Amino acid sequence: MANNITVLGINDGHDCGAALIRNGKILAAVQEERLSNIKHHSGTPKLAIREVYKIAGIDPKETNAIAIVSLNRVYSPLEEYPLKVRIFEKASRFFHGKSFAKLYVSILHKFRPIKELMEIFSELGIEDKEVRFVEHHLAHASCAYRTSPWGYDKPVLVMTSDGAGDGVSATVNIAEKGEITRIAWSTFYNSLGNAFYSEITRYLGMKPWDHEYKVMGLAPYGKPELCLEKMKKIIRINPKNKLEFENTFGSYLKSMQPKLRKLLAYERFDNIAAACQLYFEMLVCEWVENAIKKTGISHVAFAGGNFLNVKANKRILELESVEDAFFYPACGDDGTPVGAALQAYYEICKEEGIKPEFHPLEDLYYGPSYDDEEIREVLKKEGMLEKAEKYSDINGVVGEMLTKGKIVARFDGRVEWGPRALGNRSILADARDFRVIRKLNSAIKQRDFWMPFAPTILEERIDEYLIDARPARYMILAFDTTEKRDEIIAAIHPQDFTARPQTLNDWNEGYRKILKEFENITGVGGILNTSFNLHGYPIVGTPELAIWTLKNSGLEYLAIGSYLVRK
Repeated sequence: MANNITVLGINDGHDCGAALIRNGKILAAVQEERLSNIKHHSGTPKLAIREVYKIAGIDPKETNAIAIVSLNRVYSPLEEYPLKVRIFEKASRFFHGKSFAKLYVSILHKFRPIKELMEIFSELGIEDKEVRFVEHHLAHASCAYRTSPWGYDKPVLVMTSDGAGDGVSATVNIAEKGEITRIAWSTFYNSLGNAFYSEITRYLGMKPWDHEYKVMGLAPYGKPELCLEKMKKIIRINPKNKLEFENTFGSYLKSMQPKLRKLLAYERFDNIAAACQLYFEMLVCEWVENAIKKTGISHVAFAGGNFLNVKANKRILELESVEDAFFYPACGDDGTPVGAALQAYYEICKEEGIKPEFHPLEDLYYGPSYDDEEIREVLKKEGMLEKAEKYSDINGVVGEMLTKGKIVARFDGRVEWGPRALGNRSILADARDFRVIRKLNSAIKQRDFWMPFAPTILEERIDEYLIDARPARYMILAFDTTEKRDEIIAAIHPQDFTARPQTLNDWNEGYRKILKEFENITGVGGILNTSFNLHGYPIVGTPELAIWTLKNSGLEYLAIGSYLVRK
């Protein structure tokens, strides 16, 4: 085995992408959607696989192994594959125990298509490299454990929960000295994601596996007590095994809708959202407390798409039994290439008798970047060069523009990994003025009126704005806000006054310069930060997509590299 152990991680299902690690350190990772401009891109990440080698500056032939997420390749959302979903639902009605889940995986594993991947491997000259398949929830667990703040010396409780993957929807694991041991799991049929939250999302007329965040945003407007008892008829903690969930509704996925229409008839939409969210929080917290009581471990790491629910994460942090918690920021399927690569790296080290390196999570800027010359060529090609002016201190200029009420899109540095824009692919605005929300929604974002925006806050000032503050650098946590919230009023939830912040330290000097310039002029330590994209499209990943979004929106200003483009 070479001194450097290099592993390519691939997710070729829902939210596909690729990651490249060397000696346990993430060198590059990018979601296919950032390059294709197709939100939640499903399938073979043809662009991302090639891109990670380019980003890292590594010859593909230096690869030691390839780690592919999931033993089978059933896509989610399943609506894209109507025949599969019909078979899946019919089977689930009669065979939804763990034996069927295991059989389902073992059968589909034999038919897993990798032809397109092998074609790419052949082009890159890595067709002879070892390929390892990493089970879906093990990839999630590996993300959480192998990037957590605690290393391999401390026992960690690792919990995963999502819609479903490889027949599993939730797991409880004990991780110690590098090993991840699963002690409990819930089947796909008993999914807190698919069989509860996503089907309530569908019932409310929104898109399952996509718009759950809209239900969470709507929830504070309703009165959960008016239909909470009805929610309890759908799913619960399994009384026979308190580390598992149990679907008590007798149906799964679309077949739930007729029963939901009967159960929830005449209930207001906002009360349904509120009850769904509250019951989800109650179940997750009970599940976590049960796991801590069972294992005696109070340092807990989380991954899986259900932990994109920041209000539930907030409740978990508030549990007395939780000594400390870590939520992997790219906790959905988009993050699994990293988990698969880290898992394969650990296994290779174990087999070769090498002590594995451990690198706690730091910044998430893993994607491609573009220099000013590349950006200039794109501006010229797109006919925008005459509208662009180059500045030696573009970040200072943007900070000053924000104080004057300007809304500015920022495209600079490496693309963020995961679902959140963390300053490099963001639209920025002065959060003191509540009227900016209307302008953002009507001209640019086209978001539902009830959906909140989020702030970026200078980390040294978080106690001024957040109650029980702690560093929250990835927009995966939520907090109640202090009386000083009026300074960032446009970037918090207008109904319950919570915020989902990015606390900004020194990892991103350019972005920090913008906030410091804004602070120097206004005295305010935070701004509004929303992702740079149009509604229904992914966060922009390339200069071409940045210019396309500028042209097709109400945006007036784009700071791209050292250039300021005025439309």
